[in-house]
Amino acid sequence: MELPPFIHMDFGLLMDPQINVAIQNFSPALTSFFTRGEFLDSMPWYFLIFSLLTFGLHPRYGVRLATLFGLNSGLNEAAKLACHLPRPYWVSDAVRSFSAHSSFGFPSGAAMSGAVLYGYIAVQVRRSPVIIICSILFLATSFVRLFSGIHFATDIIGGWALGFLLLGIFLFAAPKAEEFAGRLSRPARLALYVFVSVIPILLVVPAYIALGDWQVPAAWIELALQQTGSTIHPVTIQYAWGATGIILGSLFGYEYLKSRGGWSPPEDLKQRALVVFAGTLSVLLVNIAITDLWVFLGITMFSPQLAVFLRMAGVTFWLMALVPVIAAKAGFSQ
Repeated sequence: MELPPFIHMDFGLLMDPQINVAIQNFSPALTSFFTRGEFLDSMPWYFLIFSLLTFGLHPRYGVRLATLFGLNSGLNEAAKLACHLPRPYWVSDAVRSFSAHSSFGFPSGAAMSGAVLYGYIAVQVRRSPVIIICSILFLATSFVRLFSGIHFATDIIGGWALGFLLLGIFLFAAPKAEEFAGRLSRPARLALYVFVSVIPILLVVPAYIALGDWQVPAAWIELALQQTGSTIHPVTIQYAWGATGIILGSLFGYEYLKSRGGWSPPEDLKQRALVVFAGTLSVLLVNIAITDLWVFLGITMFSPQLAVFLRMAGVTFWLMALVPVIAAKAGFSQ
């Protein structure tokens, strides 16, 4: 399908939906396979990764990864709002969309998350099997978005670039920040955690305000509705509240864990595997339970932003603090 003139004018060759069309039509079987992988960019999947790292390796790696992920989410949303560019299925009815997405397209949040999460794990573990698995998951997470028609190739490349840049800065700055935090009193350290946790909001709000009176083109709204049956509302703050909750719950949870003497996974592999399985399952169940509880109490209806903040903070506090404490009391520790 020929793109409308304003699309050519705004994006030129940088964003070509025909790339998505070619990918989707290359092999129906391959498209069907990849489009089933959208769970790779979902909070249950990310909680699974946090849990595996926390319970299988050490909580200090889990809290660092969760903090990095929260910062990544805030930076991604700020960049999306600053660029306010469309997704492929918003501008071309030749691109099939396999799911509805209301946020802007560039840069890809899935590509950014894949870069920081799997990049961080590969750097910390540094074992060939882990590096291979991380590389496969990283590429799969990105390619799923192309096959699903929800990102241009440019979105993916931009997500990789921004994600690896953030990862590099984090790996350089995190040790210095932890050393500085360790010299503070506990009240001062908690105040520092609060400040770090609101960084996603501090990044997103200026980008949101800068949009001013900018309006989403009617053609984008019409095509998105036609494709998925859902109306898009990209000029909103959607992810920063949850990102803030993730960082706050993780940092406060780890601080509480240290106040209780800390915890290390048991050396016995069977015991460690049991902690990983039971702990991860409990995290996923707590996520579901809190979601349903907020709906039942009316918090989700009253303020979706507050609901997602409290859910993310509650789940990550459970993950970083309460599961290790329970495991230690049950005798599952070094």
